[in-house]
Amino acid sequence: MTVDVQRKMENYRDAKHLKTRVNLYDYRTPRFEPVDFAAELMPADPRLVLDVGCGYGRYVKRLRADHPEAVVVGIDAAPGMLAEVPAPVMAADAQSIPYPDGCADAVLAMHMLYHVPDIAKAVAEFRRVLKPGGTLLVSTNLDEDMTELYALWTTAMRKVLGPNAPRADDEILAFNSANAPAYLAAEFDSVERFEKRGVVSVPEPGPILSYIGSARTFFDIDDADHDRVLAAVGEALDEHFATHERFESEKVVVFYRCRNSAAT
Repeated sequence: MTVDVQRKMENYRDAKHLKTRVNLYDYRTPRFEPVDFAAELMPADPRLVLDVGCGYGRYVKRLRADHPEAVVVGIDAAPGMLAEVPAPVMAADAQSIPYPDGCADAVLAMHMLYHVPDIAKAVAEFRRVLKPGGTLLVSTNLDEDMTELYALWTTAMRKVLGPNAPRADDEILAFNSANAPAYLAAEFDSVERFEKRGVVSVPEPGPILSYIGSARTFFDIDDADHDRVLAAVGEALDEHFATHERFESEKVVVFYRCRNSAAT
């Protein structure tokens, strides 16, 4: 059930679906804001920062506040995502960034590389536009992230679509903690790993159904089948909450800070 890029891009015509998924993490304990952590990992005095796959600008806005002397550019392949991001912004592909070699002090790629068709090409682009000694910040998921939620979702998909239905986390397996280090080490001399662990603990079905519903276009199934999958998830959640107060999944965010020597 390979999904073409255009269908995936439908999910990002505006910020609505992404915000729905981000909202699920309001139920995470301990509370954790990845924007804060990225800010801590930034170089001290950047002049040009490119946030590639910036979405609706959470990191852009924070970095502009922290570094008012810097130019922080929001870049996203989906023009609709940039509607809420103040200029300067640019609609562009991570695999072909329209900036010259060695111009940026920092590049961010926050939870976006698993969407890119050629991940190695994108990482090479990040290195190309960075100054020698510049910093790449990347975030993604643990390789077995939120297994309880994805197991519930996958079971519902296979109940509705048959045993050959994809795993619900197929969309994000392309770049996670299992394979990210190899992609990054191919271009950068230093790859430091940081992680933040927590539990997403949800008290009722609604946020989970909204999260899954927001991912409709990540799978090559029609709307009727997607609605049937949601109904099957709802039934499973009703059974769960009949005997449990909360539905819990471990959530681990992994950050990589990548650099080459200034002499490179």
